[in-house]
Amino acid sequence: MSPKLLLLLAFFPAYQAWDLSQIHLSGGFNYHLVAEAIATLVFVWILYLFVRERERAARDLAELRNAAHARERAMAERDDAARVSTRHFLQLMQDQFETWKLTPAEKDVALLLVKGLSLEEIAALRESRAKTVRQHAANVYAKAQLEGRHQLSAYFLEDLMAPASPA
Repeated sequence: MSPKLLLLLAFFPAYQAWDLSQIHLSGGFNYHLVAEAIATLVFVWILYLFVRERERAARDLAELRNAAHARERAMAERDDAARVSTRHFLQLMQDQFETWKLTPAEKDVALLLVKGLSLEEIAALRESRAKTVRQHAANVYAKAQLEGRHQLSAYFLEDLMAPASPA
């Protein structure tokens, strides 16, 4: 809590203490003195509760900020790991395409087939005819000794879905 706020909040109890001493000096015991004393004690108790609650709220806010920063770091690490994994997966696919001796056009078509695009979508992307893309796809299946799009996708995706082997 700021020193200015503490000074301001401490002013009332200090004033009340002075006022109580003046009342006491002027006439001994009376109900006004008791009422002022109770009011001062209640104010000090409320002030204590206020300060305690403010400190708790400040701690909670700091914990929330720390948790948010930790979550942001964890998400960034996860995203970095996913990017590395994706690059690794794409490199493994490219290596397999080399093993199958696919042409550059067949590699493009094979990658887009694994991504789930239709022959028409691939043709539009490659600015070629659907018949040409169909021929490239047939060549990919023949060179890979696979029966179609589903087996091609499964060839690469099975490794992704398999449980990690214990290290």
